[in-house]
Amino acid sequence: MKNSFITVFLMLFYTVYAQNVGINTANPTAALDISSKSNTNSTNALNINNSSSQNLLKITNQGNAGINLAGGTPTSLLQVNSESSTNIKHENLPVLSSPDFTAPFSTLGISTNGNEIGKGGIIKYMYYQNSSTYPSTYNFTTNTGGFSLFSTNQYTNLPIFNNSDLKGNTLGLTFGNDAAGTVNGQNVSNIGYIIIPDPGVYLFEFYGTARCNRYNNTQNYTFSGQLQVNTIFATATGNTYTTNTIVRGLMQGMRNDSGVPGTTAYSIANPQVLTVALQTTQANQKVALFFQYASGEANQLTNNECYFNVPAGSNFSYYLIVTKM
Repeated sequence: MKNSFITVFLMLFYTVYAQNVGINTANPTAALDISSKSNTNSTNALNINNSSSQNLLKITNQGNAGINLAGGTPTSLLQVNSESSTNIKHENLPVLSSPDFTAPFSTLGISTNGNEIGKGGIIKYMYYQNSSTYPSTYNFTTNTGGFSLFSTNQYTNLPIFNNSDLKGNTLGLTFGNDAAGTVNGQNVSNIGYIIIPDPGVYLFEFYGTARCNRYNNTQNYTFSGQLQVNTIFATATGNTYTTNTIVRGLMQGMRNDSGVPGTTAYSIANPQVLTVALQTTQANQKVALFFQYASGEANQLTNNECYFNVPAGSNFSYYLIVTKM
C-alpha cells in the first residue's frame, strides 16, 4: 500500500512538473502563463503585499510596474518609490570610459557592450537678468538717487528679485529681504538675498556695468586715473553677511559706455565680473551680492551719482547665473 501511494505521488508530480501551468488561460504556452483580465493602467495584473498590507510590487494590466508605491498606481514603465529605502543598488559593474558610451544618450541606458550607463540629470540652474537701471531711484535729470563710491565702509546690495527678470529657476532657489543687517561689520539696510535649499557645490557667475554720471550736471571732478571697485559674494548666518569671494575691478574716469573719453559728461563705465564656486554643507544657505568702493579718486563720487546702467545695445544692467555642479 505504501509503495502504491509513492508511485501515484511521483506520477502526479511528474505530470504537473512536465506540463505548463496557466492562470486565467486554458492553453498556457509557458511553464507559468498568466493572462490578465484587462489592458488598462487602472487595473492590476499582479499585486504583492506584505503582512502589513504594504504593497511591494504592482504590475498594471497595461504593463507598468511599480515598486514600494503603497496605494499609488505606476504611471511609467518602471516606477520606484525610494522613500525610506536605498533606491536601486548595483554591485560589481565595470567602470566605463569612452568609447563605451558616446553622447547623445538618454539619462539611463546601456553601451554597445551591454553595460548600464547614465549621464546624470538635467542641469539645474537659476538665471536672473536685471533689465532696468539699478537702483530704480536713480534720477537722470539730476544724476542723484544712486549710490556713492568713495568709502570702503559703504556696501551696495545687488539684489536678485523674484519677478519677470527671473528667466529660469529649476534649482528651486528662493528669495528674501533683510530690512537690516551687517556686511563685514558694516550696517546695511534692505538686503535682497538668495536661499540655496540643498547642500552641494554651486557656480555663481555675475556680470554688470556700473556708471557714475556728473552730479546735478554741474559737479566738476578732478579725476586723476583709475577707480578700484569690489564685487563681493557674501554668505550669511542670520542677517550677518561675511565676504566669501571678492573680485577687484578698475573703472576708467571720464569715459562713456563705449569707453570713449568725454569732455562734457564725466562718467565711469566698466564691466564688473565675478565668478565663484561655493560649497555649502547646510540646508537653506543665504547668499547675497554687494558692490563696494576700494580705492582711487578719493572723495570724488560722494553724491549718490553712481548706478548699474543698461549700456547702449544691451538689455540688462547686470545678470546672475547659478548652476549646480
